[in-house]
Amino acid sequence: MIIELLFFELIRIALDNANSLIHKPSDNEWKQLYNMAKKQSLVGICFAAVQRLPEDERPPEMLYLTWMGMAAKILQRNETLNRQCVELQRMLATDGFNSCVLKGQAVASLYCSIAGLRQSGDIDMWMVAEPEKVIDWARATGRMYYYDYHHADLSLYQDTEIELHYRPSLSRNLVRNARLQKWFREEGSRHIVYREELGFAVPDFIFNVVLTMNHNFWHLLYEGVGMRQLLDLYFILRSKNANTSASSAQADDDNLHCETLKLLKHLKLLRFASASMWIMKEVFGLEDEYLLCEPDEDAGRFLMNEIMQAGNFGKHDERLKEGRYKTSRVGLMWAWMKHNLRLIKYYPADVLWTPIGILRISLWRRWHYRNENELKNI
Repeated sequence: MIIELLFFELIRIALDNANSLIHKPSDNEWKQLYNMAKKQSLVGICFAAVQRLPEDERPPEMLYLTWMGMAAKILQRNETLNRQCVELQRMLATDGFNSCVLKGQAVASLYCSIAGLRQSGDIDMWMVAEPEKVIDWARATGRMYYYDYHHADLSLYQDTEIELHYRPSLSRNLVRNARLQKWFREEGSRHIVYREELGFAVPDFIFNVVLTMNHNFWHLLYEGVGMRQLLDLYFILRSKNANTSASSAQADDDNLHCETLKLLKHLKLLRFASASMWIMKEVFGLEDEYLLCEPDEDAGRFLMNEIMQAGNFGKHDERLKEGRYKTSRVGLMWAWMKHNLRLIKYYPADVLWTPIGILRISLWRRWHYRNENELKNI
């Protein structure tokens, strides 16, 4: 579709990998491009591209002003979130806990000149401690309202939800999950870097690649993954040679690629990585020197099609809407099953692991919630 090609060009312009659009969009095409940007949570990033276009090639005035207003709100939101990350990490440090900002604000810092235009959600913070200690700390704030196998949810700030992680990421594939948790437990804290200019700690390159790749794959399997998550990976890969990880435990630049690729193989994420690399190169224009492995065009085109249909975290996927909003657990499980069956050609092992993984996580939560009373009243 021409409109999708225009959308990809708009993203490449924001990334400085293109200078112009394939043709001047009509007013109707600009409306479609704006809606695509909203669907993929890339309103701010695409506005950065719009600003780089000649004035006579920009959107109609009213749409441009609307777009600009949204971008201003995104900038303001990022400033708030960055400040809250600093405050939260200081709170944890005061109580003797090491911590690390994950995903959103950690990755946004790698977006360079357009960092403030990345659309953010909540705050993800890894609290380096056993789950029981994290849950106890969260409970003591009086603002915890939920926890599961992965993280505790808090409402410390009126306008921001916090996911306080005791496991940075997880998988329903129990083999991968065991390997992930072992790596996070034994190696993870050695791959944390304090960024003076940010005022908080973030993952280094290796940690970011593992976390983002697994996080994106989790969402593809569970509900859908969006373009913003793949763009995060683009900027992580571009940061490989950046001087942001000198104090971490990762290898020097010569061995960094091999070490990261070896870890992805160990975690059985290579097929998804190769699909992602096709998007990195063909859609975003990433140079070959930054690719982790050989791109897989077939798997990459399939992933791209899923992204364009599903939108950010699958929220716009018409194929899942009916089951997602049903109150029946059977209806929800049936929707998930149909979603997973589309993926079986490319990721058969993970599709087969899904029901077992769901049961495993559900049993963990049931066991830990057996004596919970206060959370039911929040």
